[in-house]
Amino acid sequence: MSRIRISLNQDYRILAGGVLALFIAMGIGRFAFTPILPFMQADEHVSDALAGYLASSNYLGYLVGAFVAGLSQVAKYRVPLYRYSLAVSIITTGAMGVGSASWLWLAVRFLSGIASGLVFVLVSSMVLDALAHRGRLRLSGIFYGGVGLGIAATGIAVATLGSAFGWRGMWLAMTALGIGLGVPAARWMPRQRTGLAAPQPGNRSGGRGAERDYFPWLLASYGCEGAGYIITGTFLVSLAAGVPELHAIAPYGWIVVGIAAIPSCWAWSAIAERKSAIVSLAAALVLQAVGVVLPVVMPNPAGLMIGAILFGGTFMGITTMATGLAKRLRPEESSRAIGLMTGVYGVGQIIGAAGAGVLADRSGGFALPMGVAATVVLMGAGLLVAGKVHWAVGHTGVSNHGGSETWKKC
Repeated sequence: MSRIRISLNQDYRILAGGVLALFIAMGIGRFAFTPILPFMQADEHVSDALAGYLASSNYLGYLVGAFVAGLSQVAKYRVPLYRYSLAVSIITTGAMGVGSASWLWLAVRFLSGIASGLVFVLVSSMVLDALAHRGRLRLSGIFYGGVGLGIAATGIAVATLGSAFGWRGMWLAMTALGIGLGVPAARWMPRQRTGLAAPQPGNRSGGRGAERDYFPWLLASYGCEGAGYIITGTFLVSLAAGVPELHAIAPYGWIVVGIAAIPSCWAWSAIAERKSAIVSLAAALVLQAVGVVLPVVMPNPAGLMIGAILFGGTFMGITTMATGLAKRLRPEESSRAIGLMTGVYGVGQIIGAAGAGVLADRSGGFALPMGVAATVVLMGAGLLVAGKVHWAVGHTGVSNHGGSETWKKC
């Protein structure tokens, strides 16, 4: 009985440490920029174009960090590298509130992105390895909820303290919060790599037939999601702050995004298990597109809040389902498949954020960028459906090629 109790305590310590790590590196380090941005624009006259470049700099750094974390040589150093990256994430958060030069912000956001990418990949591998080793992988939905928890917390902080603290004070307050949570986040991770059972030969059914044929469609769709979702993920609060009817409640929309994101990974994973994974993913993309455009076509509190629920309730769930589907389609090369997915998604984010900033500057607002975002996300849903239809038409009458159990579950 005591061994079971110790094991459970260790599981939950690792899980809690992972939640706090995502809270710091993603909820604060990556997404605190969104609710603080309107204050920076008001006080420092940050243009929409510069805001887009700052966001893209962060996403470029994230792409670099995720790539480095995925290198095989990094595995043996993942615990110390995770801790150093967590510290860099906290330090760069504070650095945003110290200077006001554009070049400094661009450099700091790039470094922050590298740290976020490293933390996300490294802590995911440690937590998921530990949970899988103990047969408790179902708790992973709670783990990814740390991103939504961090988003909600930053939204609450900005909504309640932003006017009093100003944009500099908010960055420093986020740093203090990161330091307080960073100690347990660093200490509660397992000190050594947890081994997993080797894959069974029967699991190597991917890489041919329907699985290999469909993967490019999934990859293209995920790239559309990266380019589309990030526009709302960067500029939602700025959009609301620029509408007189929504100005006073703009930060609260971000809080709702975070709250909706907390259970989304678990919920969408459960839906995908019971229904077709492709159909579930396409449905989430359609709902997200509606959420993205709703504050534009309904510029009132209901439009903002419903849009925030739809957006927050899908963007993390889409990532969970898409990467899970990639692993299912390419089980014999899942690391490479997820690496490709992360790369395409990252490039989409860089293009989407920078392009939306420039477009907002030239059009005089965020209505057009949000419309573009919704269209791109809908294109992602269309690619998923078109890919499945294309395969079905191309393999009509074929009974033994590409008809594996893996594909039937998709």
